[in-house]
Amino acid sequence: MLHFVQHTRLYNLQIGDRCFDNEMFEAAKILFNNISNFAKLSVTLVRLGEYQGAVDAARKANSTKTWKQVCFACVDNEEFRLAQMCGLHIVVHADELEELNNYYQERGYFEELIGLLEAALGLERAHMGMFTELAILYSKYKPEKMREHLELFWSRVNIPKVLRAAEHAHLWAELVFLYDKYEEYDNA
Repeated sequence: MLHFVQHTRLYNLQIGDRCFDNEMFEAAKILFNNISNFAKLSVTLVRLGEYQGAVDAARKANSTKTWKQVCFACVDNEEFRLAQMCGLHIVVHADELEELNNYYQERGYFEELIGLLEAALGLERAHMGMFTELAILYSKYKPEKMREHLELFWSRVNIPKVLRAAEHAHLWAELVFLYDKYEEYDNA
């Protein structure tokens, strides 16, 4: 009996992969759900346009790769609330932040990216890269919010990187503020 159950699972996975490859997504959905392969189920649900289900499956799969696939599909289909739910699981990984940042910016979704990073600042796993990228985004798209962000989080940003962004955006008051905090008084 155990042999039958184990092999049935393997066959269901192989058949599910074949169904997916042949764009038989409803059948693949049933098979991947049956064997609890949530990573493949989430991608299948994305192809079916069932984004909420894809987010739920990604939560069960709990893999960064799956979160990214679902997030990017949600962004492409302008499901920004769901994309943000996925994005919160991605931005906490510093090495994934740049790709996510570029994906949103290349498509012109600056407001949504700023909203995602603002929501992520309160996370337990918030890191310097998130604070830095948000400061850079403010310098480009919402310069009026940059000063407040720096006053609150100057110690959590990569000051040299934010200095370059502030200089490029001609935000002189913010530049002086950062040089002061960086103890480069002559430059200030």
